Amino acid sequence: MPIDTERNLPEPWNVATVLMMIMGFVVLTYITWHTCHTAVFLRHATRVTGVIIDPAGHPTIRFSTANGVQVEFVQNGFISRPRGAAVPVAYDPRNPAMTAQAATFWANWGESLWSLPMGLGFTLLPLFGVRAQFRPGR
Repeated sequence: MPIDTERNLPEPWNVATVLMMIMGFVVLTYITWHTCHTAVFLRHATRVTGVIIDPAGHPTIRFSTANGVQVEFVQNGFISRPRGAAVPVAYDPRNPAMTAQAATFWANWGESLWSLPMGLGFTLLPLFGVRAQFRPGR
């Protein structure tokens, strides 16, 4: 009895699948850049303790630099603490107002970690036979 091997073969790659893989490579490239950039920043950053002054939405944090200058900045997500809570802050002493960020695990690494499944999925799933399709609109 002959074996039907065609049923076990994945469908050939199509344009949508290739575009999906390219998007995955772009996301993984961004994650790599962001992770390296964060690691270099944290290695050279000055660390102080700041205070949450407005916890609504993206929290506003105030801290004093080593020179005594008061700086306020808005943390772009990955932190949720009440007003008055202490929070570690990392900043570049050459430009504290533009480089300050909460120095917590999720504030530093959250963007890379949240994007990683998408980058890996878009890149690796086609290698396991998953194919994307374009469908015409209604």
